[in-house]
This record gives sequence, C-alpha cells and structure tokens, in this order.
Amino acid sequence: MVKKICILNKVWFFERVKNLEKKKGVLGLIDHPDAKKKTLSIDADLRDMQELEIIIHEFLHGADWTKDEEWIVSASTDLAKFLWRLGYRKCEH
Repeated sequence: MVKKICILNKVWFFERVKNLEKKKGVLGLIDHPDAKKKTLSIDADLRDMQELEIIIHEFLHGADWTKDEEWIVSASTDLAKFLWRLGYRKCEH
C-alpha cells in the first residue's frame, strides 16, 4: 500500500478516507504544496476509472497549485480516459 507520494520533490502522505464525500462534499483533497505534513486524500469507495481520475486530479493540483479547477478537471479526465483505454488498471497486492 502506498503511504507517501512525491510530486516535484515534495512529499505528501496518501490516504483513503471512508465517507470523504459525505464528510467534506468532495471525492479527493490535497493540501497546499507548502503545508507541513501534506496529505493527498481520496474517498475510500472510489473504484475503477473514477478512482484513477480523482488521483490524477489531486496530483495535478499538487504539481501546479496555480492551475484553475477547469484546467485540472479537463486534464485529469482526459488523462484518466487515455490511460484506461490503454489498459491501465489498479491491481491489489
């Protein structure tokens, strides 16, 4: 299980949160790149391409905090669809 991720030489803790959507009204969250003890969180119930898309979405926020939400949504959706068509899938270890 992945515990930490590195985005442009900055480290975030990675976590799956039960009921994140119900608690916060979102499927994923990422702390600002300059925050201490940064976390990238996704809803624990996400599956398949939606999970891939939300992980990419939050990762892109971490990579460039200045990009607007419209750009992030478009880029993460397009990349997730492309990777899914190529056959990328999550495998449990």
